[in-house]
Order: sequence, then C-alpha cells, then structure tokens
Amino acid sequence: MNESDIGPNLVEAGQNSESNPPRTSKALVAAVIIMGVMIILGTVLLVGIIIHRMMNHAATPSTPATAQTMMGPSSLAGPALLTLPRHADEQIMAVTARPDGALAVTLRDGQGNARILLWQPEQARLVAELKVAGPAGQ
Repeated sequence: MNESDIGPNLVEAGQNSESNPPRTSKALVAAVIIMGVMIILGTVLLVGIIIHRMMNHAATPSTPATAQTMMGPSSLAGPALLTLPRHADEQIMAVTARPDGALAVTLRDGQGNARILLWQPEQARLVAELKVAGPAGQ
C-alpha cells in the first residue's frame, strides 16, 4: 500500500497530536474571564454588606410600624412608670423580657402564692395577671 492510496482527509500530520492541543474559541475565554470577575465582585460586595450590617446593627423595634402608627405618638413625657398592685408580704422574684416587648414580672408572698403580671412599658399598663396558688398544705 502506498502513501498515495490514503486520502488526504484521513491523515493530517500533527492535527490531533499532544504537542498541538485543540484551540478554544475566544468567546469561551472571554465568558470565563467575565464570570470570574463577576464572582470576585459579588464576593467582595457580600462581605462588604455583612461588615456594614455588623457595624451598624440597630435594635429592631419590638412592635411593627403599623401598630406604632395606630397607637399614635406617646403621650408620656418621661419614662413609663407603673405602680404594681402588691399584696402584703409580696416580693418581686423575677422580671423577664418577652419578644413582643412586654415584661413578665413574677411576685411571690410568704405563703408560696405567686402572681405573674404582664406589663407593656411602651403603653405603661398591665396587660394580664396570672395567679398561682401556693401548696395546699399551707
């Protein structure tokens, strides 16, 4: 068999050899570079937003804005003052803040009877009262 018997389209010297890799299109190279730049910019922007929010963290209001506008401006000139209706020999045992902005005040007397008062400081009023009886033997 002669070299001339093999068609020129079947064997071309060096077209698919390891020394000559296939060429990539310029559009593909440009797309990869653009996506890499976008990933870097997005990461820098995300880190910047996280740092900004950590540095300027403000407490969120306990009541939604619609509820505040419905209540109107506060008529209190100073801090909210509340006189607790305490019974004889009653002491404050605990004050717990609730997610809705109210405070749960636990009162207990000498006989073991307890009360829990829910107070809303923004409105300066008691919302609810729960009475817990002491042990039956006393």
